[in-house]
Amino acid sequence: MMVRGPSTIVGMPIILALALLALGACQAQATSEYLGQPLITLNGQIVSSGALPPLQAAMLWQQGPPPAADDLELATLAPVQTGFPATFTLHLYLPPPEAARLHFAPNEVRYARANAAAVPFGIASTQLGDLPSSGNPSYGIDPSHWVVWLEDDVAAGSVTEWWLGMALKKGFHLVDVAAFNSQCETPAALSSCAAELVSRGAIDDGTDNPGTARADCLAPYRLRVAWPSEGLVLQLGSVATGVGNTGGCRR
Repeated sequence: MMVRGPSTIVGMPIILALALLALGACQAQATSEYLGQPLITLNGQIVSSGALPPLQAAMLWQQGPPPAADDLELATLAPVQTGFPATFTLHLYLPPPEAARLHFAPNEVRYARANAAAVPFGIASTQLGDLPSSGNPSYGIDPSHWVVWLEDDVAAGSVTEWWLGMALKKGFHLVDVAAFNSQCETPAALSSCAAELVSRGAIDDGTDNPGTARADCLAPYRLRVAWPSEGLVLQLGSVATGVGNTGGCRR
């Protein structure tokens, strides 16, 4: 009893210390490698008429008004898994930068939008802005989808609800972008659209100047919430939103 007693009393702190050291090692490893749960995860593929050049998948915040895609800030990069088709997975862990947060209509919820793109492998973030006009064979966007982030819930009956197609909750959403031929809009349809937006708080001064109801009605695209099963498709050589859809004159 006198021999076993000291052995038990001394041994317990040693075992406990070893356990704490192991736990500390695990925690240190998790802190350096684990980024937390992603705010949104997107899967996709890359299509090309020929062999793929060296490239990466990227998510790019757009700092200009929609549908422009040439005022870029890098959100994240992801490797491309070669094969047929070539695939990728993008994870976003952070909300958008302040410069990308805009209002679609005054005094309504702020939003930010991003689009997925193929970018040259190893490109510097300072060179991203030149890609849309460069004709680089390693560049191309998904013209049919945007990622939209909302700072707060979209109010029912708002202009932003009309723009998005429904009153979405705060956070990240994948939306479809369809081309819209505004030249097919009849005067009666345009007046009806403008009247609806005025009822939601927009301004109609009889012009189609930016920020007016008629400008929104004549925008060359329309949005709707994407199906959960939809994946991203990066089209090399594509630089314009909506080119992958046949929106025509219909919403």
